[in-house]
Amino acid sequence: MIALALAPGTLVRTAIDPDPQNVTTKVTSIAERAGVSGELNVSGAWEISATHPFFGGFSALVEVANPEGETGLLAGSDRGWSLDIPIIGGEPKANAARFVNFTRRRDSFIPMVDMEAMAHDPATGTLWSAYEGYNVIQRDRVDGSTAHRAPPEMRGWSANSGPEAMVRLGDGSFIILAEGPDNTGGPGRPGLLFAGDPIEDEAPIEFHLATPPGYSPVDAAALPDGSVLILLRRVQINVPADFDAAILRADPRDIEPGGVWSGEVIANLDGPIYGENFEGIAFVGDRNTEGSDAGSGAIYIISDDNLSMFQRSLLVRLDWPGQFGREGQ
Repeated sequence: MIALALAPGTLVRTAIDPDPQNVTTKVTSIAERAGVSGELNVSGAWEISATHPFFGGFSALVEVANPEGETGLLAGSDRGWSLDIPIIGGEPKANAARFVNFTRRRDSFIPMVDMEAMAHDPATGTLWSAYEGYNVIQRDRVDGSTAHRAPPEMRGWSANSGPEAMVRLGDGSFIILAEGPDNTGGPGRPGLLFAGDPIEDEAPIEFHLATPPGYSPVDAAALPDGSVLILLRRVQINVPADFDAAILRADPRDIEPGGVWSGEVIANLDGPIYGENFEGIAFVGDRNTEGSDAGSGAIYIISDDNLSMFQRSLLVRLDWPGQFGREGQ
């Protein structure tokens, strides 16, 4: 029963209305800052809610431009929906937001629902999404064309803890990380580094990600300096479940075939306010910055409420100073 409560998107495979819908979101500011530790400053926290029956379950987050050309966020849910979140002055704004179903039928009976990660190309608008359960990557282009592929390197990844984190780097390469261990018994969590589009690249580098005990990768975002932020989650099975999160910073240049990729934990979130099921992370850069402020911006993380009355959809903003801790640059 606990497993069912924690994973509705994985176990519920019902067809959903594919038409875009408008939902009116409510944004409630949270002033409390206790529960966040490390080297990043929390500069904003909000609870986002709406009355739509499938609202919530957000497990992926990317930066996109909204219809007005302003920077915003796109959140993906583990029921295959996406939500536009306009960001104005660094804060999410309540509005009539587009709530779009991304479900694609892989056969005549079962739709792919459990979206766990997204990646975005700002130059073309192309969006990639990773689906747990099928271990499939899907690509959607602005012209409406779509394609999907199940990389054979993911066959040994668990059906319920497969491709959970995905990030597109500045050079067009992709990193995809599994939430759970694979069947090889390797250390940490399995990962793949694709030199290009994972829909087309058939020769990824296989490696493992080292994580603190009990933590699993749940999403990732690229920084302007080339490093990667990896959102980690730890779950303690209670009723309701207890969660805490950490943010790991790692350098993709350290990835080696068959090797173990490691990084440094730079933030932790837990406690009664921030002990939520955070599953999505995105970086939004500051515009018109230079000198020591070049590369600065904000890190946003979003929580998956599991469509549970005990949990919330939180969006948290952490400041990124730009030149933070980068040696040799």
